[in-house]
Amino acid sequence: MIRRDQGARILPSPSQSFEPRQSARGTATKRQLGKAAVALLCLLLSSCAHQRYDPRPVSLDGIASQIEAHSLDSPELRAFVQAHYPDKAWPPAQWDLDALTLVAFFYNPDLQAARARLASADAAQITAAQRPNPVLGLSSQRTLNQMAGISPWTLGLLLDIPIETAGKRGYRMGEAAQLAQSAQLQLAGAAWDVRSQLRTQLLALWSLSGKAQLVRRQAELEQTLSTMLEKRLAEGYASAWELNQQRLAALQSTRDALAAERDALAARVKLAAILGLKADAFAHAQLDLAAFDRQTPEPPAQAIRRQALLGRADVRSGLAQYEASQAALQREVAKQYPDLHLGPAYTFDQGADKLGFDLSNIELPIFNRNEGPIAEARARRQEAEAKVRQLEAKAFFDADSALVAYHGAHAIFQQAATQLAVQRRQLGVAGRALELGADDRMALVLAEKAELAARLAQFDATFQVQQALGQIEDAMQLPLTSTMIPLPPNPPAK
Repeated sequence: MIRRDQGARILPSPSQSFEPRQSARGTATKRQLGKAAVALLCLLLSSCAHQRYDPRPVSLDGIASQIEAHSLDSPELRAFVQAHYPDKAWPPAQWDLDALTLVAFFYNPDLQAARARLASADAAQITAAQRPNPVLGLSSQRTLNQMAGISPWTLGLLLDIPIETAGKRGYRMGEAAQLAQSAQLQLAGAAWDVRSQLRTQLLALWSLSGKAQLVRRQAELEQTLSTMLEKRLAEGYASAWELNQQRLAALQSTRDALAAERDALAARVKLAAILGLKADAFAHAQLDLAAFDRQTPEPPAQAIRRQALLGRADVRSGLAQYEASQAALQREVAKQYPDLHLGPAYTFDQGADKLGFDLSNIELPIFNRNEGPIAEARARRQEAEAKVRQLEAKAFFDADSALVAYHGAHAIFQQAATQLAVQRRQLGVAGRALELGADDRMALVLAEKAELAARLAQFDATFQVQQALGQIEDAMQLPLTSTMIPLPPNPPAK
């Protein structure tokens, strides 16, 4: 007697003589499927982990030792400059702003943190570009009351192949790309901040060092006048009050000189911190501060405003973040369309071979159509747009404020230069009068003191002009008198 089981296989009745043969065939088939399933599972598991964890412990003592080892003559620094800036002679004979900027590019911790953020953003692009992996499902079942001659086992093999629809992957990749560009621009902004801090500290060092020399000379003149008044007091031509006032002026000039020298040392410490060096790392380095002695022509206002509004790194970074919010909104809108899940399957069902194909896990938009995430994405886009407008307004304000500061400082400088010219003529007249015997030595010293006071006023005015020029550079994030030093394309290996 012959019967058909679910239309899949013709099986003999229990009374037929070849029952053992059929049972053996089912057992063999079961064993083959089991071996194949185990082999496939092992293959999949072994292919999942082609990368290994690389331990990288952080030691506070190790970091402190690295900072201690930072120096201007480091071979790692030299290799970095030669690799990324081959046109720069290294080490330089004198350390100017451009040379120290390269040192900061290598050592400055803020730039290292910005590079790490950029590396994270670049890694996020890899994540965004990944396609979802298929999912393998294995199942097994044993029938306890199976019929004689039929395998009691049911083995299932299901493959779930997800397919993203409506361009979600492309929008995700676009968002990640814009965020990576924003991180790149933030790194450029951090590099400019480092250069700006370097220029500020070098200008402070130039000002304090120069002022200390002038005030020292002023203290010498005040002391000379004190000595002259002592002689006049002894001869009855001066009062004790006049001598006391002159001595107080000499003491004040000495204190001013000492304060300027102290502040100059503090400026060196701040400069070393910006460079990522110890305070004494460039104690014997020859700094080139001559650039602050030169006058820079007045920059065109329209070009400054245009560069500030269109070229600043923070403005362009904000625009990239806005474009990322656009892509994020597109992705959330695309989520209204469900993804597909293709499910080819094979089942060994108690001796029967079955092939199947499922179209499952399709989300039905019954209770929501992704309205909430779409509304959040729209709000974030509006927030990003407001941020761009805020950055543009700040750039415009910075440019106008810098121009006003420059014009005011330049007017004060011109007035100080005129006053200095007058005092120098008076000093020349006093010198000739002394030669002709028309006046005494004290008149010449007083004229020299007045000329020195005019020099101090012009020096302060020059400092204010240089400060205003730094404001203009910060408003544009672009140097006025030197070329822009580009960041290296990759983080330096250390």
